[in-house]
Amino acid sequence: MKVAVASLGTVPEAWVGIQFGMCSQFLVFDLDTMEYVVVSVPPHLDSPERVSLAAIRAVAGQGVTAVITGRIKDACRQVLLDLGIEVIDGVEGMTVQEAIARYKAAGLQTPAARTGVRTRVAVVSQGEGLEAPLGLRFGTCSFFVLVDPATLEWEVVRVEPDGPTREVNLQGIRAVARSGADVLITPHIHAECCKALQALAVTVYLAPEGITVREAIERYRQGGLEPLG
Repeated sequence: MKVAVASLGTVPEAWVGIQFGMCSQFLVFDLDTMEYVVVSVPPHLDSPERVSLAAIRAVAGQGVTAVITGRIKDACRQVLLDLGIEVIDGVEGMTVQEAIARYKAAGLQTPAARTGVRTRVAVVSQGEGLEAPLGLRFGTCSFFVLVDPATLEWEVVRVEPDGPTREVNLQGIRAVARSGADVLITPHIHAECCKALQALAVTVYLAPEGITVREAIERYRQGGLEPLG
């Protein structure tokens, strides 16, 4: 029996994808062996319908019996059901690995069981709000924009970098940890800072310079950012 999980990354520790058809990959598990393969979905930025169709073809071509995802359009759901593929949506705040474990234990049968810890993303920023440009480097920024990627609700975490480089980096690490963020997005980060954050269960993603916080969140939601480590 095979199950496809929409994913924000290419490893089981990645978060379940927020929107079916908008993520760049699915992890397809063989539940008998727990081996998995990564199935990439080619982007079609010109047409959301083509994106959704590509996603449907990708999972159907793997012979899966079920799809696990966050949100899904009614039309996509119906096509999958017509193909004999069970659709389990509303899954959020958990990793692919956790979703598969719950599915095997029949733990995703009710909507209430499909919500784990809410993901919070800290984005290194040069200002407040979703339209602010990304900060250039973790540790020297004065702002993090803390975003719920499911709702786009945000708040600002202020940092006052002061002192030698090591202390400035520690201030940034403490700020992210205290904010409750599970994910950090930044254009640049020192390797030691990255390791410290990962030890605190914060996944670090690199995003290109020159984009806004909103654009960084959207790329994260679509699986367009690669995690470090």
